Amino acid sequence: MNLFQMALRGGILMGILLIISIVAFAIIIERFIKLKKAKNGEQDFLKEVKTYLSENQTEQALRLCEIRSENPIANVIYKGLQASDVGYNETQQAVETAANSEMHKLEKNLGTLSTFAAISPLIGFLGTVTGMVKVFMNISQTGGGVDISLLASGIYEALVTTIGGLTVGIIAILFYNYLVGKIEDIGNDLQEDSNEFLLNLRKTK
Repeated sequence: MNLFQMALRGGILMGILLIISIVAFAIIIERFIKLKKAKNGEQDFLKEVKTYLSENQTEQALRLCEIRSENPIANVIYKGLQASDVGYNETQQAVETAANSEMHKLEKNLGTLSTFAAISPLIGFLGTVTGMVKVFMNISQTGGGVDISLLASGIYEALVTTIGGLTVGIIAILFYNYLVGKIEDIGNDLQEDSNEFLLNLRKTK
């Protein structure tokens, strides 16, 4: 008996856990790809922007930011450059707003992943309860006599759903915590790079 056949015998709750696991893995893979793109070639990009700013080539810096729009700092600098003609305070505000927006994008779907991590074990325990209810119902229908073949399906459902719920929940919380840590690192770098951009921009004005 393979894992899929075991899951089928776990009842409808195992079907729900299967759907949750598929969605959770899709979120994890999508976030991994997004975070990798967010850091790809960041240092080279910052060096190019610094060179353009030192030479007062704002248009070239803007075009570079548009090309590298998958990088959060590129979008932050783009908004800052757009506001640079208005004044430093307005530029600083635009950078802060853009940085908050980029952080929100990086955290997309993490709330859903956290919810899956929390409810999966609960669904598993619910399967335990419903499975044991079936066991006692079978016992009552047989007049109190114990027939292992009649009790097996209920016990099987109880054990399989518990294992399934705990497995999905553990995997989801591990990846959630890892992704949160990576996003915090990116957020710290984004703050430092934004401050450096504002400093370089102020030197050119």
